[in-house]
Amino acid sequence: MPDLIADITVLPLDQITIRDDRIRPADPLAVEVIAESIERIGLLQPLTIRRLPKQRYELVDGGHRYEALRLLGRAEAEVRCYEGRASEIRVVEIEANLCRADLSDLDRAIHLAARRREYIAEHPETRQGLAGASARWNTDANLHLVGFINLMAEQTALPKRKLYRLAEVGDLLDKVTAERLRSAPRRVFVNDLLALHNAEPEDRPAAVEAFATGQVKKIAQALTVAAKPQQDPVEAALKTLREAWSRAPQAARRRFAEIQFEDLEDLLLDIREDRA
Repeated sequence: MPDLIADITVLPLDQITIRDDRIRPADPLAVEVIAESIERIGLLQPLTIRRLPKQRYELVDGGHRYEALRLLGRAEAEVRCYEGRASEIRVVEIEANLCRADLSDLDRAIHLAARRREYIAEHPETRQGLAGASARWNTDANLHLVGFINLMAEQTALPKRKLYRLAEVGDLLDKVTAERLRSAPRRVFVNDLLALHNAEPEDRPAAVEAFATGQVKKIAQALTVAAKPQQDPVEAALKTLREAWSRAPQAARRRFAEIQFEDLEDLLLDIREDRA
């Protein structure tokens, strides 16, 4: 477990670095809201910091609060500073975010997958494919996640069923896919993520792009369009004409031929020349 450094309670912001691989990027709108709150009532929750060698520090939890303080021009922040292995500290970030009730479905799925990966990293014997361990993959790693989901459901009042479904889809959300989904004009919901999870891998990029650019309201709609075979427009028009001709009475057919006589005559001449 990481150790709390009790005598470090305040740090200059310019001494705190931000990792490039943070799971949840800061939302500019949320940063503005938090900045207004800090200006009114102060920073209620300190930043969680990890001390690195040579008196360097990196942010673990509190990315939005950090950016809000910078937006306000503050020089320093109250912190809770820890020391320990990177994987242990990373779990602090993941679990702190997962227990937030306002975390989006997209970010919750990503965090659940990250939490399972960290567990496997800490307990490599549960990794699928290792000798003697593959049979325990579905119990050891996932039972740990089940226990954490139960705790998360109590803390956030979110339905367990929803949390289990989100846990299924997080692994397929790489950084590029997540960023495109975050940029979409509509919020991503659990059913969108499940549709993506159940789709063929080759269909996913186009569906994500269609959703991100606002062409569809739901990812399932983009996947339905992709699943439909593309019909030759000429064949489609021909089919419509033949169906209309077969349904029309004789008088209507004659009237049509009289109206379109010149066009039909030219077409028939072209056909005769092609057959000659």
